[in-house]
Amino acid sequence: MLFRLAYYSTNLLKQANDPRRSELRKIVLSAGTNNGPKGITGGLMFNRQFFGQVLEGERASVSELFCRIASDPRHCSVVLVEAVEVASRQFDRWAMGLAEKNETAEKLNAKFGFAEGFDPTGLSADLFLKYILEMVTLEDQLISVSVPRW
Repeated sequence: MLFRLAYYSTNLLKQANDPRRSELRKIVLSAGTNNGPKGITGGLMFNRQFFGQVLEGERASVSELFCRIASDPRHCSVVLVEAVEVASRQFDRWAMGLAEKNETAEKLNAKFGFAEGFDPTGLSADLFLKYILEMVTLEDQLISVSVPRW
């Protein structure tokens, strides 16, 4: 049985000279390289305030990864949105989306009612998953790492 874990957290990456792109590129490249062999797929999206992430795979692998992620100093205030067994993957690869000022984000934020940009604090688990899936599907230009289909 597959396991899905979703969370959001407060982004602590500094804004000066916008080092976020290189730091986030490292995160996703590392995730794609390390998580693929463990059967973990998912989506990571971010804006200046928040990270939102969904992880899918075998329960022990996902739980181990989440424990490492939760202690990462690049974010704080980790909130678990969902941790459930699922019948199938929603994320069949590893992808990332930028939920900031761009056309895709603005359309998606309007669709979800975010006047001030992505804010996961009031979303249900279902809407949180839908937002991240749609964001990384539409806006994986920053980086997307393919992994084998499961």
